[in-house]
Amino acid sequence: MQTFENAIEQSAFPRSSFQLLWIVGLGLTVFAACMLGIFSRPFGMLASVWPANAILLGLLVRHPSLASPAGWLSAAMAYVLADLLTGSSFGAAIALNAANLLGVVVGYILFMRLPKEHRHLRRPLAVLYMFSISVLAGVGASSLGSIAVTYYFGEPISRAFVGWLTTELVNYVVILPVFLAMPLPGDRVQAAPVAKATAAAGVNPWPIISLVLSCVAALLIGGPGAVAFPVPSLLWCALDYRLFAVAVLMAIVGMLAQVAVASGILHLGVDRLADATLTSTRLGITLLALGPLTVASIDAARRNLIARLSHAVDYDFLTQCLARATFMARSSALIEAEQRKGPIFAMMLDIDRFKAINDTHGHAAGDRVLQAVALTMRLALRSDDLIGRLGGEEFAILLVRQTPADAARVAERILTSVRALSIDLENGEKLLATASIGIAQLSPAGSGLEALLSQADKALYAAKSDGRDRIRAFPNGIPATGGTTGR
Repeated sequence: MQTFENAIEQSAFPRSSFQLLWIVGLGLTVFAACMLGIFSRPFGMLASVWPANAILLGLLVRHPSLASPAGWLSAAMAYVLADLLTGSSFGAAIALNAANLLGVVVGYILFMRLPKEHRHLRRPLAVLYMFSISVLAGVGASSLGSIAVTYYFGEPISRAFVGWLTTELVNYVVILPVFLAMPLPGDRVQAAPVAKATAAAGVNPWPIISLVLSCVAALLIGGPGAVAFPVPSLLWCALDYRLFAVAVLMAIVGMLAQVAVASGILHLGVDRLADATLTSTRLGITLLALGPLTVASIDAARRNLIARLSHAVDYDFLTQCLARATFMARSSALIEAEQRKGPIFAMMLDIDRFKAINDTHGHAAGDRVLQAVALTMRLALRSDDLIGRLGGEEFAILLVRQTPADAARVAERILTSVRALSIDLENGEKLLATASIGIAQLSPAGSGLEALLSQADKALYAAKSDGRDRIRAFPNGIPATGGTTGR
């Protein structure tokens, strides 16, 4: 199957042009995030929300190819341009954004030292690692940023350091997980059994409803503890939803809480919004976010483990076809569900002269043949069809909602694709293979899967007796298509 990268390489549009678009997009994203932060800035204060650093770090960790000199330059220009367009002096823009970039650099270096599963919050301690890295990145940015704030704006250095650090920390902890927890390319395949079970059960809307109600209650009641009102609902979300969804919800709640406190919409029971109050609120939001994120991270690790175990049990390791027991169970369930909707066909496929291949070329060559034939069959089938390895070189296929002519065409397509295989061996030789197929149709009063497979097996025996490399159909053993000849 052609990957996205291969498509890029083969297209007329150069790969370097795509990389340039990504770098330009990186700069535009950072610029938009900076403008959002600048416009959230209350009078006389640092920005109440500053998502740019967390977004930049998240994009670089997800796409390390962007961490090139051109990528860093694009981000730096976006930072400086945003400040210059909103009235900052050139010197202040350079100094303040050097601090921003320093924090991102520290965070990127530390994240890239972590194993992939920790980097994407798929391990129990991953959130604590993320928090530790966020602290170190925040300290790096604050050390330089507090000096710049003191020099250009006259703020006491200790006050500037604490304000910068808490702003960095809360934005890293509530925004960065959204990027880290985004589904990975292999997640859809590995988590298919768990995803099917979740889809069958449906999505529970009550955790989100309770989250909305808790946020409304926080605004109506107010007081110092109001920022903690959504925590039970977020924990409920962490137990019911996937990690990425929890990270998105936590980011929304965390950012809205910061804006609500800084703008006075959320009343904390103080006469004025002192720096200590804002600092305490930011730290509170940061620490409260760790609980739901940790629960969701542990649950993601559990789901991932279940998916891997399920795949190991349900699928044959060598061919990635269903294991015998799983094929029988799923086929029986599929027959029960589809029997009244249309014809059902079973195919039995056997690789011709497979024992001779093992004896002549060795079992490693036999394994390669099995893998190549299995892949060929999987590509020829629809997602609704089932294929399993029953043992040795014997495979079974169950087709639903197909006409007899359609089923015959599927069998012919598989046979033709197997004939076209040229399998490379370790010694440089190429090995050709053929297969024989038997087809049987479930009768309206069919007695079930075992009888259907037995009929297909009899047709397979007829195909082998007639010279192999052909298709036969039960019950009379005549060619299933317009006369497939042997080779």
